[in-house]
Amino acid sequence: MKTWIAAAVLALLPGEPLVVRVAPEGWGDAGTADIEKVLRSAGESLSEFFPGRKFPPLEVSRSTTTPITLFKRGREGEIRVKLNVEGRRWAQFAFQFGHEMGHVVCGFEEYQNPNAWFEETLCEAAALCVLGRMAESWKERPPYPNWKDYAESLRKYREERMADSALPKGTSLADWFREREASLRKDPAQRDLNLKMAAALLPLFEEAPGRWAAVAALNAVRGDASRPFARYLSDWSRSAPANHREFIGKIADRFGIAIDR
Repeated sequence: MKTWIAAAVLALLPGEPLVVRVAPEGWGDAGTADIEKVLRSAGESLSEFFPGRKFPPLEVSRSTTTPITLFKRGREGEIRVKLNVEGRRWAQFAFQFGHEMGHVVCGFEEYQNPNAWFEETLCEAAALCVLGRMAESWKERPPYPNWKDYAESLRKYREERMADSALPKGTSLADWFREREASLRKDPAQRDLNLKMAAALLPLFEEAPGRWAAVAALNAVRGDASRPFARYLSDWSRSAPANHREFIGKIADRFGIAIDR
């Protein structure tokens, strides 16, 4: 049995810590203590929008394929996350962990969901959000004093991801999405498409970061393989606190969809 080390406790509220444990092997020349610092910073950048929420511990290990958050929990309910990165590529660590933390804050569940592409899109938005917040916080409060200059690398990595994912000039998200919805419903994890939609939606979160709290209700209603996207958004809106329904309506508007608010 592997020994899990480098537990990172991210302060939410007293008595409500988020615990991250990093496996000791598989990271190349990156030390687990340093990885823990990066993941701690990434986790705090998103978890702070969910004060008082108690998350299960997250166990992070190396993947040789794609990053993933496993539906099957550990023996004590731990959430198991796998990242496909090694070496001291801190921006990639942050981006991948930010995406997987997106699944955690969305309350990810295993069920028939033809709209799973939307959660994948929100997770890409979470990854971009995490990079941006880390780039700002590391200017003044990096994990180590000599990492201060790395804030610029985080910013640059985020800008490159966003520049590569801009929609064609003059094309609305609604029109772009309409041509690709059928494909997304069949294959939700098309990262290039997810990231394009994430970049288009990110300004809605960045103008009011507290809106991230709305995603906690995303999976409150389980549908079936026939649920249309409009119904999915309506279910989310009805499940979310009333103060988030206008925001969810704005997301629907971006996709050219009318829902009950």
